[in-house]
Amino acid sequence: MWPFTRQTHVSPEAETAKRAAEKSLQQAQAHQPVAEAKLTESRRVKEQLRAHNRANQYSDWIEGIVLGRLNNG
Repeated sequence: MWPFTRQTHVSPEAETAKRAAEKSLQQAQAHQPVAEAKLTESRRVKEQLRAHNRANQYSDWIEGIVLGRLNNG
């Protein structure tokens, strides 16, 4: 069996990558409240659009009934 030894020396590239990953994580955590607020706003606007579209469909349906009665009358 080969006697493998664990390398205790950390390369500068690994340290740089580790610091970059930690910084990226901190930035992501700092921006999380902003992202959540944008998501909440997006959901609110989407629901408003759905309600608006439902109202428009109902209005179009009523208009069709009224115009149909006027044309047949």
